[in-house]
Amino acid sequence: MKPRPSPDPAARFGPALTLAATGRFADAVVQGIELSKSEAGTDAEGHPIPDDARATAGAQALARIARLAEAGQDLESADRALEHARRLRPTYADLHFHHGALLARRGKRREARKALEAALKKHPLYLAARVELAMLDAREGRIGEALAALREIQRDDKIEEPRAFQQGLRSLELADWEGADAFMRRAVRGADPRLEQTLEQFRRLMAEGQAERAADVLRGAVEEHETYPDLHVLLGTAELALGHYDDAVASIARGLELNPDYHAARVQLALAFDALGDRGAATEQLHLVLQADPDHAPARELLEVWTPKKRAAGQTAPGGDSARRKDP
Repeated sequence: MKPRPSPDPAARFGPALTLAATGRFADAVVQGIELSKSEAGTDAEGHPIPDDARATAGAQALARIARLAEAGQDLESADRALEHARRLRPTYADLHFHHGALLARRGKRREARKALEAALKKHPLYLAARVELAMLDAREGRIGEALAALREIQRDDKIEEPRAFQQGLRSLELADWEGADAFMRRAVRGADPRLEQTLEQFRRLMAEGQAERAADVLRGAVEEHETYPDLHVLLGTAELALGHYDDAVASIARGLELNPDYHAARVQLALAFDALGDRGAATEQLHLVLQADPDHAPARELLEVWTPKKRAAGQTAPGGDSARRKDP
């Protein structure tokens, strides 16, 4: 007889995630914590010591509950979920970072600093944690130090969206904390390892011709990172591949609303309009790209394909003289 397979540790957290999905965040956190307990004893503070697999699954489930609670504006439940997730997996830098960012949002700056420093201790080059720590300095009145740290990051690290980073710096110089936070989070979005894994899976599925699965994979990321224009545009490209042209237009247009200078997205929008049979709207998008960037090759090449070449002066119509209408 074959041995019975071990149960999937993540499956046990399904009920807690269901509670969170229905808005019962506090109940979800309580159940998630209870489900993560084991009979292996307790640590020096009396907290349960879970087995390795259950710890990983529990930390991931609680982090997901925290994101849902945060989206639902229940920051207290999100805080508690992340506190326990960090306890389950203290070596996970992203859990320390996520909790630190949330604590900063709640105004718990001392605790936020400790969590962010813990993230950087585990992962010294954690770009998002470095930026969040600089923003914390700014909120505590150390604007000069914060700007110096951010400019050093700008020199040393590859920023995903340099334009957003510059806008963040300008907002910070004007003491616009909320605006600076939004721009900085967009600029360093690639520092989220979970998001990078999602994007890698999306690209693989698209390369394999599995656009429907790719779109499903990306929808969760779009919901979680609503302000990231490229995620909306990538979803639009999958919808375009599926023939869902109206959905593609809506997704890509949302990306352009967030970043009007996203020229590659405007080319994709032109393709979506053309697929809907609106060549006029499609060419208008290409002209907008070329007005901003006359050397944008994809837009120019596509416009040349779509624009009929004018006949040279004196060139006869196909068929020669016999093709001309004769006077009666």
